[in-house]
Amino acid sequence: MRFSTFIDLKSRREQGNVAVELALAMPLLLLIIAGVVDLGLLFWEKHVLTNATREGARAAIKALDTGTAVTAEMTQSQIRQVVQDYLDNFALKDLDGSDLDLNGGTFSYTWSPSASGTVLTVALNQIPYRMMLLPNTRALFGYTRTAGDEAFYLNAQTSMAAEWTSPPAP
Repeated sequence: MRFSTFIDLKSRREQGNVAVELALAMPLLLLIIAGVVDLGLLFWEKHVLTNATREGARAAIKALDTGTAVTAEMTQSQIRQVVQDYLDNFALKDLDGSDLDLNGGTFSYTWSPSASGTVLTVALNQIPYRMMLLPNTRALFGYTRTAGDEAFYLNAQTSMAAEWTSPPAP
């Protein structure tokens, strides 16, 4: 047997091995990529929520000096609208695919007096985020899905010192 024939047979066998190894490793590689994409989108949405509360708090700390009192420049409903507009700019969706709408359960604007002045807090609570890829892969491992188990609920909060001394109107 010639040496070149032996090399040709070996390379053909190795090509088959490479195809089998790729077929075995590809599902795991795709699962890892799906996880990275899902977690990246989750962190992006958390970042958007944090920035929305920060924008709301920035708008809420502004004061208006009327000459007799230093009052809040914006009402609570105007602050909610600032946060809502920020979320709408990034097209955040609810679990059913509709636009995310802030209500009393998901949005809060509170303030409390402290030694250094009034501290206000703008918070978003229980904002749903739907995982896209990873929940669908759990069925491959014998996991039974229930409705709503693909959702994570995110919270974000920002606190700042207010410039006003009289609390804002609702």
